[in-house]
Amino acid sequence: MLAEKFFLVLEALKRSTHDDGSPRVISTSPHVPVKLPIETAK
Repeated sequence: MLAEKFFLVLEALKRSTHDDGSPRVISTSPHVPVKLPIETAK
């Protein structure tokens, strides 16, 4: 049962469209680097 669900998920990920027929959108926006503040030693 769990293996069948796993393969269904894999097949859904491989499809280029969603179940309702809408196309999958791939983001083309660049990733924004985030600098975290350096924690000062106490």
